[in-house]
Amino acid sequence: MIEWLAIPCAMVAAALMPSAKMKDKDKIKKVFEVGKVGVKKGDDMKYPKLIKEITGEDYTTYLYSLPLGIPSKVMELLIPSLEDGLNKTVEYEFEDGLVKLHVFETELPKRWDYDTSLIRPGTWEVPIGKNHHGILYHDFDKYQHLLMGGVTRYGKTVCIKEIMNTLISNNPNDIDIYILDLKAGLEFYKYKVFPQVKEVACDVFESAKLLDKLTNELKQTEVFFRTKGWTNIVDTPIKKRTFILVDEGAELSPDIIKDKTAKKFAAFCQAALSEIARISGGLGYRLIYCTQYPTKQAVPQQVKINIVARLAFVCTSGVASEVILDERGAEKIPSIPGRAIYLVDKPKTIQVPYIDDKMIFKMNKEQNNHVTVHTKPSRTDVGDSGSSWHRENKTPPRNPQAKL
Repeated sequence: MIEWLAIPCAMVAAALMPSAKMKDKDKIKKVFEVGKVGVKKGDDMKYPKLIKEITGEDYTTYLYSLPLGIPSKVMELLIPSLEDGLNKTVEYEFEDGLVKLHVFETELPKRWDYDTSLIRPGTWEVPIGKNHHGILYHDFDKYQHLLMGGVTRYGKTVCIKEIMNTLISNNPNDIDIYILDLKAGLEFYKYKVFPQVKEVACDVFESAKLLDKLTNELKQTEVFFRTKGWTNIVDTPIKKRTFILVDEGAELSPDIIKDKTAKKFAAFCQAALSEIARISGGLGYRLIYCTQYPTKQAVPQQVKINIVARLAFVCTSGVASEVILDERGAEKIPSIPGRAIYLVDKPKTIQVPYIDDKMIFKMNKEQNNHVTVHTKPSRTDVGDSGSSWHRENKTPPRNPQAKL
């Protein structure tokens, strides 16, 4: 009879951990034994077998084969015990039938400052973070949208600013940026002086007006693509991309807003953002949706399921982590500003680059001294009218797909 034995991770952590004089591979073996991560066959116990040890510059990778019947996911449960026992950062991956345990000699930096060497002109790639393997870039032409969340003051807004700054630096002539700053415009209204920032909405009413405009433009773009026989902007000669940045999406939740009139506008905004997430990627539109209240009410379902790339900062609970990542883990992130989990194919813990307003304005001034940005002479900011749209007794359409 073959029996897989495994005791709870908490019991492993509570057990006597290996001596500091032991080699790391012996400590790992001890953790396997204490945790009973093995298969019992008769009177024998078969534990994961060390196949190879690879030493890098500041890390060591241990390759293990697992006894038949033990899922690779068990390593995820053992990571806390391994890190406690080794007193080092440990990551794992399962590839080609082997478990790869990466044991790092150094910690991630608690702060990583942005610099101009991170720019990749002519691309839609932005540095999303740094981990033990190097710098990770997010390519908005490959993964068009990004969902971001976590508690306040841990780096979300700084990350949006860094992304915006890099995108402008990469393609100053070929980008339109629309911002929904639901923190009353306190973070992003100042950027409306940038020629690439077309409009800034500061409340739910201004957001509804802006999104009404964008969804109408989106339908016109669909017609244009259809007449050309195009399906994806990356396969066309069009260089321009349109980015829609939403900072604090929870303020657009009808379940959170109390004012009855505002609720209707909020419902329209969520419907419009859902439409953008569903169909706009191939047309050159990119959505970055951010909230400090990761709940089902704050993140519309259609927005979530149509965004592959996720970025989670510190979350207050496992449930909040699941809203952003579809799995737990962000609630265990250390309380370090800029520390996050980036998820595309698998979760990666990273340190997001830090940039301040002063550097952004300095870079933008230098950039725009050397380029010509084509803008319409009549360009105005949504907020310039003092949010008069909703005071004109206008109501949002029931369906954001307005007629052309």
